[in-house]
Amino acid sequence: MIAKFNLWIIRICTTIAGIALVFMGAIAFVDSIGRPLGHPLPGASEYVSFALMIFFFAALPVVVRDDAHIRVGLFSDLYRPRLMRIERYFTAILETAAFAAFAWMMFDQAARLERFGTLSVFFEIPMAPWVMAAGVFTVVATWFALIRLRHLDTDPHPHPHALPDEEDT
Repeated sequence: MIAKFNLWIIRICTTIAGIALVFMGAIAFVDSIGRPLGHPLPGASEYVSFALMIFFFAALPVVVRDDAHIRVGLFSDLYRPRLMRIERYFTAILETAAFAAFAWMMFDQAARLERFGTLSVFFEIPMAPWVMAAGVFTVVATWFALIRLRHLDTDPHPHPHALPDEEDT
């Protein structure tokens, strides 16, 4: 049941991120064609800003679920297995707490924007719903971080996509 729910959540996030990315490309294309003709797309930068925000936050749960974010391990090759396991747990707990704090900050910011009635510059639409949507996506990312934390012992690290190809070594 939960696996099916997670699958649908990821499909929704992936679809939204994909639509936002295509939308950004279309806006950039239309605006770049219109500029030399003296008819730039009105509000193009604001369209792109909103689409970029939606793309980033909709893709965040997918990145967290796949454990595909960038990590820098300067001395991780020197760790013994026990220290490697401790570091993996510490990092996973820290990442999960950071996502939870970030989600709370997004909702707090959305509440402030709503309270002050903050509007976008060009279209003059409320900013709070956009930040609220980002907060929802961050909660979903936190959900997947919690799931990853729960399955840390059975999850191989680093993931195969993070390892160099045979011909690269």
